[in-house]
Amino acid sequence: MIWLHIIADLKKIDFQKLQLTEDILKSFITDSLKEVWLTELWNHYHTFTNPDEITWVIALSESHVTFHTWPEKDYVSLDIFVCNVENNNSNKAKNLYSKFIIFLQAWEIDEQMIERKS
Repeated sequence: MIWLHIIADLKKIDFQKLQLTEDILKSFITDSLKEVWLTELWNHYHTFTNPDEITWVIALSESHVTFHTWPEKDYVSLDIFVCNVENNNSNKAKNLYSKFIIFLQAWEIDEQMIERKS
């Protein structure tokens, strides 16, 4: 069985232009998970007060998503991992990843798509 792990460094994001707030990001993530048919089990969101960095961990029934922002560096670290036990969720993970790319408007992307074998 092969599982998909997407690890991406999204760079040159214009946080001021996007005017991202915690509520906007939460809505984006929740809506995007529903649109690609991934199931959120629980989440933990933490916003640091200086300089508005955000760390989120979202547990999925299919595995997890982690999201970390560094606005002062115009940078987001993204990790999407899905297992394919009952269904092949790889395309769902790829679609979610595409939504992040479009939403954040990253000008530079370093990505790895790792096929993990059980």
